[in-house]
Amino acid sequence: MGSHTKCTAKYTAHAWRAQVLTGGQSASRKAYSAGSKSVGTARHYAIAAAPLPPILYRLCKSGWGVIVDRAPNAQGTRFVCPFCPVSHRVPGPVRGFRKMRRPQWLKLRKVGE
Repeated sequence: MGSHTKCTAKYTAHAWRAQVLTGGQSASRKAYSAGSKSVGTARHYAIAAAPLPPILYRLCKSGWGVIVDRAPNAQGTRFVCPFCPVSHRVPGPVRGFRKMRRPQWLKLRKVGE
């Protein structure tokens, strides 16, 4: 009857606190395991690439640009211009149109015909 009431060192408050602080390992074992790990065992995780910022292209009507997504594997997209009966070609999917000041508009690349 006295055997299960005896308190061992494993379950004392001091030993429990030391185990919690060291992460369940003794200090000597933790130092040994930290030094024995090789550099090549690091796991490589796939990093989600941030989407590329959209590009603006100059349309046929002055002051208007078209917002185009930059996708690395996108094919050219042909869209109908809202200002003329001709369709234009851009290198990615069209996301919208934007009105801008003339000096900014002049710096943009022209859309392909």
